[in-house]
Amino acid sequence: MQKRKKLTLLEVFGLSIAMVAPTGAMSFNTASAAANAGINMPIAFLLGGIGVLFVAISFVELGKRIPGDGSAYAYNAKALGEKAGFISGWLLVLTYVTFVFSSGAIVGNFADVFLSHFGIHLPVNLYNIIVLLLGGWLSHKGIEFSTRLTLVLELLAVLVLSVLTVVIIFSGGRSGNSVQPFIPQPHMATGLGMGMVFALMSFAGFEGSATIAPRATHPRKAISIALLGAVSFAAIFYFLVSYAEVIGFGSAHIGDLAKSTAPMNFLATHYLGTNAAIFMDFAAMVSYFACYFGALNAGAFMLEALGKSGYLHPWLAELSGDKQTPTHALDGITGLALIVYAIFAIGLGVSASDMYNWFGTIGMLGLLTVYVLVNIRAIVYFRKDKGRSMFKHVLAPVIGILVLIYPIYTSLWPIPAFPMNTFPYIAIIWFLIGLWVATKRRNVETSLEDF
Repeated sequence: MQKRKKLTLLEVFGLSIAMVAPTGAMSFNTASAAANAGINMPIAFLLGGIGVLFVAISFVELGKRIPGDGSAYAYNAKALGEKAGFISGWLLVLTYVTFVFSSGAIVGNFADVFLSHFGIHLPVNLYNIIVLLLGGWLSHKGIEFSTRLTLVLELLAVLVLSVLTVVIIFSGGRSGNSVQPFIPQPHMATGLGMGMVFALMSFAGFEGSATIAPRATHPRKAISIALLGAVSFAAIFYFLVSYAEVIGFGSAHIGDLAKSTAPMNFLATHYLGTNAAIFMDFAAMVSYFACYFGALNAGAFMLEALGKSGYLHPWLAELSGDKQTPTHALDGITGLALIVYAIFAIGLGVSASDMYNWFGTIGMLGLLTVYVLVNIRAIVYFRKDKGRSMFKHVLAPVIGILVLIYPIYTSLWPIPAFPMNTFPYIAIIWFLIGLWVATKRRNVETSLEDF
């Protein structure tokens, strides 16, 4: 086997930033957060960020102690048993693949908005097919290229949004800067909790770089910087941007933000001019492409890990070229994304926003479950460790579990309308298939340490 080229800290960090897609999250998730949390939206994002930070601590602590590709699979296999480990990896496959479907669909929508500024009007379906094929082709250039590309794209998008945020805050927005958004409104207690659900969605995928951290020059350092760095950066960024959005629309006009389908486009036009709105639309398009590309790579490396461990077909674990790229897994996900898009978007006429919400919700159900399992296994794994930290190995995972319980509960009750009410059953069916697959594991001579 050819020796793998080691990844730099920046390359590992790039995948986590791409998966979080901060610019895309602020362009699409804030309207729903504002509809629930009102002017307290910045608090929802701050509390959501703090909660995810505790989850990240569990990922980091386990990643430092347990070697192996596949992040959650390797961690859970060591702490809770091989079958439990596989189920975690299996659920993450569901998450990353559905994130490919959701972000791959929405990026074409933003491409249509951006190109329309230049008088280019092509079918949105054509944009999306091009995006899926382009991502699949670029992924063959290796994980080093993929992580660098996604980091550059996302940082470019963040830069554009940062300029808009600074202008709004320093100009005072619509009615001046105010501390009102930071003061919890008594009648908004329930709404604040619902707003946190959309805040948590904006952090989804931060753990994506854990799937490739073992390839880094310094794996333990890489996983710490990538996960904690990505969550900390996103938490601060979301807090400032969400505040800018609130005062940009005006505290008395928060309903306009809640109803807006393109809040960043509106704010850029109002505070920086029409040309700035073009850059903002470009930033949103770039951010979601980075998210799609990051999910594609994270999903492929998870499939590689499960194929190498004997659970899935060894074809998925085959690596190609001097960059040791899991091209079969990448092509499999790309092909499946094209089929799903053809069925739902072209065949059934499902809109890009609905595909984003539907598949994103399914992925979130699997992801939140994995997050809870990660925190549980952190408690179990370190319970007899002589160097156990009461904060990092007990308090942090307990707080992480408590923060995650609410969005899981609200996804199930009250029962949502169709088709959202079917998504928990889809996740359950996927889980049951995973239990069956776990019984069919091939005998392999490798161990977690060999990965």
